[in-house]
Amino acid sequence: MGTKMTNAPVYFTLAQVRHNPILSLDSYVPGIQESLRKAGYPDFQRAMAVVFNLGSVASTVGDTKQEQPQQLRFERFTFSNMERTRGFILDQNSLSFQSTDYDTFESFSGAFLMGLEVVHQAVTFDFSERVGIRYLDAVVPAGGEKELPKYLVPEVLGLAGRLGDDVSVLHSFSETQIRTPVGNILSRTIIQNSQLLPLGFPPDLQPIGLEVAERFKKVNGVYAIIDTDGSSDARESFDLHALKGKLHALHDEIIKVFEATVTAHALNSWK
Repeated sequence: MGTKMTNAPVYFTLAQVRHNPILSLDSYVPGIQESLRKAGYPDFQRAMAVVFNLGSVASTVGDTKQEQPQQLRFERFTFSNMERTRGFILDQNSLSFQSTDYDTFESFSGAFLMGLEVVHQAVTFDFSERVGIRYLDAVVPAGGEKELPKYLVPEVLGLAGRLGDDVSVLHSFSETQIRTPVGNILSRTIIQNSQLLPLGFPPDLQPIGLEVAERFKKVNGVYAIIDTDGSSDARESFDLHALKGKLHALHDEIIKVFEATVTAHALNSWK
């Protein structure tokens, strides 16, 4: 994920900065849209998003108090390129950049920082309080399920490859959370069978308005998803240069975790 690979396994990437709430965001959107349109993101969408705050409202049924989820609605704006392979998601509390055509981290982070600067110039952020990067990689062995152990280290394989040739693994899950000097890294490896679950996205992560590369739509047999999520939580005065440094530092840690998850055979096959 640090240098361009010929057969890179990355099929989705997300970067995000959470910032102080901008309740008057709607009034700034026309100027932001015009700047991002000129920068190559002409596809604009406005939508209402709904989230549920569980346990936020108490109600009484008979003599029993029950917690009821509170429904929160907010406006969300998306700015995507013509091909719908990358774009920004803007709401009152955060700016995200998502991509399904990842090239290198330098180009990906450069595009994100450009968009962050555009929005900052329009609204003038006061502080940031979370920086995050997330990668989804598809590990698809050319030889089918028997080859999966050639691509992943034993620590994340579960029982795959250890139960005999007449057994087909339907699902396996491994999760490791790591604290580094830069921030926290959460690494998940999910092994699935495309006959039951086609290659997709975790429930908490859905690409908004983007098209996944065709080669990832044709995954067949047993495969693995490596889901690597790095984040740094600290409320600090908004500083683009400092945020760039955090993004690069998080990326370096994510690379270490990713390379500890896959084998040398996998890395050579993706070059």
